Amino acid sequence: MKYYIAADGGGTKLQAVLYDEELRMVSAARVSGVNSNFRPVGHIAAEMRRLVRELVPEEVSEVECVCVSVVGDMELLMEALGERCVIKGCQAYGEGEAALAAAGVLYGVAAQSGTGSDAFLVQPWMQDTVGGWGAVLGDEGGGYDLGIQTLKAAIYAFDGRGPRTALLDMVLAEWELSHPWDMIEKLVGNPDYRRVIASATYLTARAAAQGDAVALGLYERAAHELSHQVLTLIGRHGGSWQGPIVASGGTWKGCGHMFETFREDIWQTYPDAAVIRPFAEPVVGCMVRQRLEAGEDPGRLRDIVEERFPPFFLKGYEEVNE
Repeated sequence: MKYYIAADGGGTKLQAVLYDEELRMVSAARVSGVNSNFRPVGHIAAEMRRLVRELVPEEVSEVECVCVSVVGDMELLMEALGERCVIKGCQAYGEGEAALAAAGVLYGVAAQSGTGSDAFLVQPWMQDTVGGWGAVLGDEGGGYDLGIQTLKAAIYAFDGRGPRTALLDMVLAEWELSHPWDMIEKLVGNPDYRRVIASATYLTARAAAQGDAVALGLYERAAHELSHQVLTLIGRHGGSWQGPIVASGGTWKGCGHMFETFREDIWQTYPDAAVIRPFAEPVVGCMVRQRLEAGEDPGRLRDIVEERFPPFFLKGYEEVNE
């Protein structure tokens, strides 16, 4: 039996799947983020070794190919895998390529909103990107940015500079703080502060689900930032492109209103554009892309992901894409 690995990683997590030549999942593993903008290299290396221990059983001595899309040091991952088993080949994909493949297509535009954010244009003859400037200079509409805006909304509500919002009480309760000022102590000097801030988006999602106007407004703001990236990227190339616009990344999962706002923004300029969500997580997108490039049917691959990789199949995507 031949084995393969697909891996995807960024600021929040690194995920990997081990599967066989019949596209049957053998194992999966997940560890914390591997983007060196968010975590020290020593921590990243240790997490990659832990992922490999959990992912590759002792009886697997050889892997045919590793399909990988990692925002970080890919060499560290390959080194950790090489310590565990023989790696015969590696295929690296960009974030945009993996995101589009997770929707069953090779070409199009990916609006990526994970911990950070970028827009990717992937065409048969070229690739281009807008955004991706990192937490200090950009990443508008990504999870870290949304987390910052969430905490600011809570602070503004406390000060009286902004409207009342459930986010204030949620942050205090979730972080076990007795006073809003305690947020400073929790974050300043914390080497993991970016991840902690990005995790506040879970509270944004909860508040939005309860109809909190401020939280819903934050998701609208994120959607506008991401649509601006996409429209800028498309406009750079004359407003013509091949394929759908795919909204990819964990931040989109928090609130359906974010995707609806984004889609309406796009349709105002390009009313005939196909704006969709992926059917799979990007880690499986790496596997799907390799098979799409080999000429396999997208519908069959989508069915395989649903049947054999259920933890990575995104339920409800069809309703969103109607």
